[in-house]
Amino acid sequence: MGKLTVAIVFGGSRLEHDISLISAKSILANLDTTQFRPFPVFIEKTGAWRLANTESWLTGGEPRIERSSVLSPSLDPGIPVIYEIAPDTILKEHRVDVIFPILHGPGGEDGSIQGVLALMGVPFVGAAVLGSSVAMDKIVTKAVLKEAGIPVLDYTWLNKHEWEIDRTDMLERVLSAVGVPCFVKSANLGSSVGITRVNIKQELEAAVELAARYSRRILVEHAVIDGREIEVAVLGNDSPVASLPGEIIPHREFYDYRAKYLEVGTDLIAPADLSEETVERLQDYSIRAFKALDCAGMCRADFFLEGSLEEIYLSEINTIPGFTHISMYPRLWEATGLEYSELITRLIRLAIERNEQVKALETDYEED
Repeated sequence: MGKLTVAIVFGGSRLEHDISLISAKSILANLDTTQFRPFPVFIEKTGAWRLANTESWLTGGEPRIERSSVLSPSLDPGIPVIYEIAPDTILKEHRVDVIFPILHGPGGEDGSIQGVLALMGVPFVGAAVLGSSVAMDKIVTKAVLKEAGIPVLDYTWLNKHEWEIDRTDMLERVLSAVGVPCFVKSANLGSSVGITRVNIKQELEAAVELAARYSRRILVEHAVIDGREIEVAVLGNDSPVASLPGEIIPHREFYDYRAKYLEVGTDLIAPADLSEETVERLQDYSIRAFKALDCAGMCRADFFLEGSLEEIYLSEINTIPGFTHISMYPRLWEATGLEYSELITRLIRLAIERNEQVKALETDYEED
């Protein structure tokens, strides 16, 4: 067999556009080009799909974007191509074998693009529509995890419409259900956008206001005092495996957007210094969460660890974790014995495996 063409789809129109570019650059730099031919697809903030030339980008420049044409995926499962289109003209059909979406947050991690890729009928890396959409919503994730017997922190939620009608009632509800300290989060964003740690009740209103700027649903959850932030990477489809856990020690009050991407000082320790029993529990919860949320390919499970007894609480699941050179997902697998390049290869092969399983399902129904 010849090389497989892998479309790396990156950029996106939402808040985590710049992080997507960093992740995509790392993937392109580590893709095994003896097996795969990269086809970079850049989604501008306007939402337009463009052909990207990344050769200069990988050596320190910027990706060159071809703006005289746009790209459009074929929605015919029998034609796994991405069309390059100029006004009223198809310039070229780019055949693709696998798609690797590296789009973080809404529009890329919430099932939106997964629906498009499913209609194309082409293998793609990561969870399908259901797993992506459920895991992206922190409120729905909590409910699913509780049903699966996985421990989560006490929480409540409110929507922006309720908040605008009666703030006093909403504040009382939050303080009664969760209290302080707590975290206030936009329900469906990643990269710690719109998140505030509230230490006294006088800070709560401003925190909800911030979260409501980015989401129409807001999650408020209890904050662990002097807790540890632990992450576990999961890889696989029907028989997933978990990495060794890693620990985040932020130089700021918590691991917010600035600590993740804009400043130095945060320590990422992989593997974390934990007892063997705690490691096994974290791995077990991670795999159970992966299955409960119908994930595929990959996810990163984020935990809080509280007290000397190491009480575990699963905070959230990321179905398209960061792939930058300092991101925890690839670092955790490197600490577990799987190199970055081989990790990308495994994810591509898992996408093909799952697509074959889907294609084998019967699509017509006839009564016996």
